[in-house]
Amino acid sequence: MSTENTFDQKPIILIVCNYYLPGYKTGGGLRTLVHMVERFRDRFDFRVITRDHDGDEKPYDTVKINEWNEIDGAKVYYLSKDRIKLSSLRKLIEEIKPNSIYVNSVFATLTIFLLTLRKLKLIPQTNIILAPEGELSDGALQLKAKKKKTFTKFARATGLYQNLIWKTTAELEKQETEKFKGLGGKIFVAPNMPTRHLLRDYRQEMKPKKKVGEAKMIFLSRFMRKKNFGWLVEHLKNVEGNLIIDIFGPLEDKDYWNETSNAISDLPKNIEVKYKGHITYEEVPEKLFEYQYFILPTSGENFGHVFIEALAAGCPLIISDRTPWLKLEKKGVGWDIPLEKPERWVEIINFCIKTNNINYEKISSRSREFACRWLADPKIETDTLTVLNYSISNGQ
Repeated sequence: MSTENTFDQKPIILIVCNYYLPGYKTGGGLRTLVHMVERFRDRFDFRVITRDHDGDEKPYDTVKINEWNEIDGAKVYYLSKDRIKLSSLRKLIEEIKPNSIYVNSVFATLTIFLLTLRKLKLIPQTNIILAPEGELSDGALQLKAKKKKTFTKFARATGLYQNLIWKTTAELEKQETEKFKGLGGKIFVAPNMPTRHLLRDYRQEMKPKKKVGEAKMIFLSRFMRKKNFGWLVEHLKNVEGNLIIDIFGPLEDKDYWNETSNAISDLPKNIEVKYKGHITYEEVPEKLFEYQYFILPTSGENFGHVFIEALAAGCPLIISDRTPWLKLEKKGVGWDIPLEKPERWVEIINFCIKTNNINYEKISSRSREFACRWLADPKIETDTLTVLNYSISNGQ
């Protein structure tokens, strides 16, 4: 660990990630990093090394590429495509001399380069925190399964992932990490970092009125096979009453979208499903507020920022039981339903359609109250602080 920081300097935490601000298309992993910097920039000196685009290969035109930028409390270095290599990363790390390094992907090229440099002892032996961000779930590992299985065998044989500090978001992800991580290291459980406040001016009476016999739902996520929307469409033909589901988010898997849109075209007239494009992070809370329910039949999430955002917008959740957000019906804020029970999904959707406005307002307001209590819980910060402080005070 570097000893160059004097007692009056803030510890330097280097974040190495695929995407950062001004990006917004790549999901909750990016938001976790942004919120972590937002909450803890008074305690730590955050530096970020990331790619120069937002997942679409088009370089940003509002920041300096291959130079340092001041971005909302962090110094950020955007690597052009030709600089994504071991030598560039090594040079930057030697320049920064971080007290700790934080990465948020198991399989990203930059993560593998970083761990390779560490393994070859080409960078100082600094503690590395790795947040899997759902990449070790069964659903995620099934995507490009052959490639991941081959790489995992190599990684285990070489000890690439040994002696890391792992930040998982729930007990299930901790168990998944235990099976993967190899020798040594330490696993912490800490929820992903949300923003402090959502929809400060929330007013329950402004939510869309719920009419018996119809419901308006939103699916807001990256559109990819893991999110499992095509599975839902197969069962919507059994829904009774008028149902609208609007889809927001980038179409990351065009083949999967083509498959799903073909199935959508075969739905009965009482079911209306439309793709509405993707929106910026700043637009998300207000957009969610326009809908009555949030629906996402995901095959696996390690956290899911959008779930707490939907609840804060007064949208009860209709989601799979493969996320940390469980026992929703008992809490009175939605339903987490096994994918093995499609008939239960249809039953709940029909129940929502038949619900009157008086009962809807009760579950909607409970959803908002639940989100506000959750966001105010001090453990959200203290659990993550424990991980960051451990990585700095237990130097290698």
